[in-house]
Amino acid sequence: MVPPAQNIGEALITMLQFLSATRRLTPLALLVAALLGISSMTVKAPIPSSTSSAAPDGRVLVLGFDGGDYRTAARLAAEGRMPNLQALAQEGTFEPLGTTYSAESPVAWAALNTGQNPSKTGVPGFVKRDLVRDGEVVKSNGSPVPAIGHQKTVERDVADLDTGTLISFLSSYNSSALMAIVGLAVFLIFLFAFKVLLRLKLGLSLFLALILGGVGSYGARSAKEYVPESIPGIVGNPVEVDAFWDHAARAGSKVVVLDAAMAWDKEVPEGAKVLGGLGLPDCRGDNGQWFVYTTSEDEIDKEPVGRSSPTAGTIFRVPNWRNDRIECSLYGPENFYEIPKLEQEIAELEERLKPSSGTGWKEGSKLRDRKKELEGILDLGARVTVPVIIEKMPGGARVTIDGQAQELKDGVWSDWYRIAFELNPLIKAHAVTRTKIINNDETFTLFVNTLDIDPANPQFWQPVSQPSDFSVELSAGIGGPFETFGWACLTMPFKDKVIDVETMLQDIEFTMKWREEITRAALDEGNFDVLMSVFSTPDRVQHMCYQYYDPEHPLYDEAKASQKVTFFGQEIELRETIPVIYEQIDRIIGWVRDEYLEQDDTLLVCADHGFQSFRHQVHLNNWLAENGYLKVKDGLPSTRMNAALMFVDWTETQAYAMGLGMIYLNLKGREADGIVEPADSRAVLEEIAQKLGGLTDNRGGANIPVVEEVTFIDDVHHGPYRDREGDLMVGFRPYYRVSWGTTSGGTDLDKDASGEVIAGEIFEPNDANWSGGHVSVAPKHVAGMFLCNRKVKLPEEGVHLLHIAPTTLGLLGQESPAAMDLKPLEVQ
Repeated sequence: MVPPAQNIGEALITMLQFLSATRRLTPLALLVAALLGISSMTVKAPIPSSTSSAAPDGRVLVLGFDGGDYRTAARLAAEGRMPNLQALAQEGTFEPLGTTYSAESPVAWAALNTGQNPSKTGVPGFVKRDLVRDGEVVKSNGSPVPAIGHQKTVERDVADLDTGTLISFLSSYNSSALMAIVGLAVFLIFLFAFKVLLRLKLGLSLFLALILGGVGSYGARSAKEYVPESIPGIVGNPVEVDAFWDHAARAGSKVVVLDAAMAWDKEVPEGAKVLGGLGLPDCRGDNGQWFVYTTSEDEIDKEPVGRSSPTAGTIFRVPNWRNDRIECSLYGPENFYEIPKLEQEIAELEERLKPSSGTGWKEGSKLRDRKKELEGILDLGARVTVPVIIEKMPGGARVTIDGQAQELKDGVWSDWYRIAFELNPLIKAHAVTRTKIINNDETFTLFVNTLDIDPANPQFWQPVSQPSDFSVELSAGIGGPFETFGWACLTMPFKDKVIDVETMLQDIEFTMKWREEITRAALDEGNFDVLMSVFSTPDRVQHMCYQYYDPEHPLYDEAKASQKVTFFGQEIELRETIPVIYEQIDRIIGWVRDEYLEQDDTLLVCADHGFQSFRHQVHLNNWLAENGYLKVKDGLPSTRMNAALMFVDWTETQAYAMGLGMIYLNLKGREADGIVEPADSRAVLEEIAQKLGGLTDNRGGANIPVVEEVTFIDDVHHGPYRDREGDLMVGFRPYYRVSWGTTSGGTDLDKDASGEVIAGEIFEPNDANWSGGHVSVAPKHVAGMFLCNRKVKLPEEGVHLLHIAPTTLGLLGQESPAAMDLKPLEVQ
């Protein structure tokens, strides 16, 4: 909890300036500010570090590349396209890096950061299985439901947050105490000023000071009205254990961590500075909500609802040009301050609409209309908005957002917009975004990127770094804002076919360049013993561009693969995007090595997983149904549908699939209507695993084995959060992956000739732009890359990402915590 303000003076200065600006007090109150500048801001005390010495033998630099595939890097290095990697490999060590079950980014990075397996970190994947409960009791007839696995939603008291001087001061006292403290402080200060400084008579001094003390007391009460007791909907981090940088900082090392996955919303010891990456929400608390404003007649949904895209976007139909002008709104975060007031008004309206209230028909009609209006606002989240004005120009448009105007050329990205969403006069959510006109022919279409939390002015309830002013420091260091949403690149609108591949690649290049800038800034400052910087862009390129790289992919088209684009200053064909992003990995390794690596330093290059082309979907629940382990309810009406788990007959179902490769038993005593006895669970799992081992893809008579391995999670993971994971992990051979429907627990259904509902086909081509993958592929086929500038004695079983955390601590001369699963590598 943030302690009560030790310094009333500065809090009063800020409060009175705020009240004057909002016209709640007259400018006379600003006289108080001149008399109250008596000490410094109260801040949350950092977690103390120990006084141990730092690294004895040089610094440690860790470069992380999300999706850095060993197989691809080795091939390109052999072709001479990664000369820096090749040089380091010859003088040091270059090996495949084992990944986690499952090979999902949040799972793998959490394990890499902490040196502990997923049953200890508490991160099961992007998707987890939730059991529907009433309190602590699993509800009968409650189907398991898919939920977000790499984030959690929390509510926190404002008094427990690092809010800054004024809000901290206001939240530390109840209204009566606050009015008394402020009123007395203002009274005494002015009494001193009038009697001692201005030498007025005592009676007059007392009279004037009493009046101003009352003004101060009123101002305190007015300001406190704007401070909620708690803030709901904060996106929390489910990682349950400390990262290596926490241990290092406690031992006295200075640590800088940049854009690290699963590293936000965690207090860090003094000496550590951490900028979060994957997992961080946008300014709205969403996972990357973007917007399209279009005059296209194909769209019918207007503001404020719009049409939701399959992933995370909203498309608004806006009116056609009127006097060469379009007016609309940009929708920011939910107003957590306003929502309780709206709910209270609805409750009062409901009381007045009760038959016993005596409300007349005419008045009741107005009350019902008002209630419907308020419910509509709440349904949309009572979102704060800012105006958007679009004015037609030759070859583009003048786009004004929140009063900031930029003249945009068609097809060219804007500069940053810096936006302030005002929740109330005291609390604002600051965001940054960019826009691009993606069509300006017969129809006009404006794309508005994710509303990133402004790193120079982060939300006190959802900071993007620890300590919270570290992002401010980084923004100042590069002279402007940068993206803070954890999945920064525009893969989703490309997957949804809203933007073209060139727009996506421009955004990926933009992201990689600013991450280089903050990395250089931290390296130039040099105030660290260990620095970790993570680049996620290789993952994004491979997810979306295997369709141009792999001639066997269902979407591969020679003409599209030959299409020319500009990417990192080169004119290339789309088939070259994946090799080029690996060349960028090599370039970064090169300048870090050549410009910043000192003689005794150790450079570790690592990845969370590798990559494969994603050609074929596998409907796991269809396979379970076909083999008698899952049964759908009778009488389903659709001729073809993706049925959710709510349509499963749990009285005859032994197992179901959900997430990215996990199979769960319908276990008695765990699932709501479990039928598998715990004593029989291993036998059932072994039977499923054996049958999966014989699964073949017989389309076209190919008879291709599909499953490379099936892993019993109990055999590989141990820890207090084992229950968050599945029972079996399916590891497919390359080019196969669980289907999109399986991820949410769906079963793809069809009907036979007699009209009976049956499970549909098990295999289906992947025709999504999301054409590369790694999840549910056997881990040995998606190994990441490990590179060190020094020789490393390799364990017999090879290098695993769980080695990174203990090895980094070992290089700093520190012991690894006993909870870490592997011992440090021997670095020579």
